[in-house]
Amino acid sequence: MKYKPTKIKSFLISLIFGLFSLNIFAYDLSIESPHLKKPRPGQDISAGFLKLISTKNIQIKSIESDIIDKIEVHTMKMESDGNGGKVMKMRKIENPQLIANEEFILKPGADHLMFFGIRKALKKGEIVPLVFNLLDQDELTPISIDFYVID
Repeated sequence: MKYKPTKIKSFLISLIFGLFSLNIFAYDLSIESPHLKKPRPGQDISAGFLKLISTKNIQIKSIESDIIDKIEVHTMKMESDGNGGKVMKMRKIENPQLIANEEFILKPGADHLMFFGIRKALKKGEIVPLVFNLLDQDELTPISIDFYVID
């Protein structure tokens, strides 16, 4: 039987999108498009983005990596500059929460991950595993999520 190119293309596209969307069945956790920006030359900080959806209320207790010193969830908010104007400020989110069946979106210009002390030069397309330590009631569960490096 001969395969038509359109069927092969459809299969490959489905496979690629499947790599960017994982379901963690034990937590009923959907993970979409985990990626991080390659740091600028000479810099050891960057930002990361993804979308999480859980069927349970879960707290992100901490996030760890073998090659990154510190990872935090940050938010961007407009605040007064003291002179009648406004300025965008970035702040750490203490005890970030995933609310059951609501999207937890980390994206550019809004809530996002901040990486401090990246100890390795990263290349576009490289995979960086991060461990999310998730707290559900009194149970702490580590979940590994592969982040793809982008420019």
